[in-house]
Amino acid sequence: MHEKIDKYWRNCSLALVIAVVMDPRFKMKLVEFSFTKIYGEDAHVHVKIVDDGIHELFDEYATLPLPLTPAYAEEGNAGSNMKVEGSQGGTLLSDNGLTDFDAYIMETSTHQTKSELDQYLEESLLPRVPDFDVLGWWKLNKLKYPTLSKMARDILSIPVSTIPPDSIFDKKSKEMDQYRSSLRPETVEALVCTKDWMQYGAPESLTALVKMEI
Repeated sequence: MHEKIDKYWRNCSLALVIAVVMDPRFKMKLVEFSFTKIYGEDAHVHVKIVDDGIHELFDEYATLPLPLTPAYAEEGNAGSNMKVEGSQGGTLLSDNGLTDFDAYIMETSTHQTKSELDQYLEESLLPRVPDFDVLGWWKLNKLKYPTLSKMARDILSIPVSTIPPDSIFDKKSKEMDQYRSSLRPETVEALVCTKDWMQYGAPESLTALVKMEI
């Protein structure tokens, strides 16, 4: 059991830890604190693995083009219809102008001394208030962290497993005995539906009794 848990942790630990870092209430501080308790003197080695991993992932996201925000796109469309006096009938902003401007922003952003990720990690932690909506926070801060917000959205939207631990680490092979494998399809359907109704309640539209043929 311990070997299986260790294997499971090695395969998913980085994704889970990055999800913690994407929470502005914890960031790398909780990782450093927890790893010190888990790994002791070797904690710095594992912390560096997380730090390198999250920076490598951010670099991959940074190479992707940033889409225009809805408000910015609307302004660009409105500007394309505006005329400027003395400009020989030219437009104030055009689609090509906005596209070039996006390329300019990406080019100049790469020369900044600190990336979005480094700026985010250096900022103070948010208070641990109840009912904190972490995805809502990233949505509100997507203009400040356009690349990092996309990364946080993808990481934090990964669904967790709902399989109970005893099913994950159970070594017994699950085999259908002769009785269960010989059930009629109607009987299997009735058993599944009955279990559902007993657990969650039968639908109101159900008025007929379930007939089982065995």
